[in-house]
Amino acid sequence: MSAENLAEQAAVITCLTGLAVGHPNLPAAYVTISRHAPRELHVQLDSPSKVEAWREALGVDAALLVVDRIGDRPSLEFDATAFGIDFHVYTTYQPATVEAGAA
Repeated sequence: MSAENLAEQAAVITCLTGLAVGHPNLPAAYVTISRHAPRELHVQLDSPSKVEAWREALGVDAALLVVDRIGDRPSLEFDATAFGIDFHVYTTYQPATVEAGAA
């Protein structure tokens, strides 16, 4: 069901505000809220460690983490419901490489 007004997105906005207040050191993210899914929050981060920080803040079981690919890049992501909001938290990243002879 699509939201017709901002008030219908208030739960997700309130949840995000609560996370900012309760976890002020949580890494900043690119966050999207859609009128077509007013109780969903998509959180894009720039490293796996930041996904882990969000996972911990949301109290999500590590077993829900998924290593996958988005396009040609590896990704780390999870979907979970916390505080009544459906979260999709993810990142794409470049895997670490070891230079020849560095080991």
